[in-house]
Amino acid sequence: MQHTAAAWLFDTALALRVFGPDVVRGCRWLLTAGVRIGITQLTGARTPVRSAESDQEAS
Repeated sequence: MQHTAAAWLFDTALALRVFGPDVVRGCRWLLTAGVRIGITQLTGARTPVRSAESDQEAS
């Protein structure tokens, strides 16, 4: 089956129209999940750093 340029363009536009919203929704979901994981790692993995001055004050 041979496609002309117009048929190819129509098929591409139809595929974008049908699957585009789902692709955008999926990308937003992945980005949101990545941000949540990143925030969790940044806030959960941090431990306060004790400086030499605070050790001397405690003595």
